[in-house]
Amino acid sequence: MSKRRRYSSMFDPITTRIDLALAAMNAAPPANRELDALFNRLRRADGERERATAEQRIWSVWCSHEDEQATHDLQGAMAALQVGDLVGAGDALDDLVERWPDWAEAYNKRATVHFMEDRDVESLDDIVRTLEREPRHFGALGGLGQICLHNGQLTSALMVFERVLSIDPGLDEMHDMVVALRKETRHAIH
Repeated sequence: MSKRRRYSSMFDPITTRIDLALAAMNAAPPANRELDALFNRLRRADGERERATAEQRIWSVWCSHEDEQATHDLQGAMAALQVGDLVGAGDALDDLVERWPDWAEAYNKRATVHFMEDRDVESLDDIVRTLEREPRHFGALGGLGQICLHNGQLTSALMVFERVLSIDPGLDEMHDMVVALRKETRHAIH
C-alpha cells in the first residue's frame, strides 16, 4: 500500500472525480429483477461455488446487450484487451460508448483500458459513468479503490472497498484490504 501523501484541493481533478464516484456508488440501482435476484444470491451465498456462480452470471448480464452487435463488439474489445492491444480495445470501446451510451459495461471496460494506460482521470470519468448506470458494479468499484490507493486517498479507498464487501461479502482478499486500511486510516482521521 502506498504511503505517498497527496495534498488535494478542490481543483484537483483526481479528488473531484473520486468524490463524484463516491456519490455515484451510493445511488439507488436501476430496477432490474434479474440483477436484483443475483445480487441477493451473491450476498447470501453459503459457499464459494454459489458465490462464483452468482458473480459469473452477473458478469454475463453486464456483458450482454439487447443489440447483438453491441455484445459482439464488446467481445472483440475484450479480446483485444486480453492480448494487450490497448489501442485497438480503446478504439472499439470509444465506438461502443458512442453508439450505446447507456451501457455501463462499455464504460467499465474503457475505464480498465485507461487504468492500464496510467490515465487515472479518464479512468475515473468512465468509472463515474459506470456507477451512474450500475452503482453495484463491483468491478468498477474495485478499479476506483485501486485508483484511490494509487493516489494516496486511503480513506476513500476504505469506503469503496467496504462498499464492495457490502455487495459481495465473500471476497477474502477484500476483507484483508479493509482490515489493513482501517489500521492505516485510524491514525489519519481527526
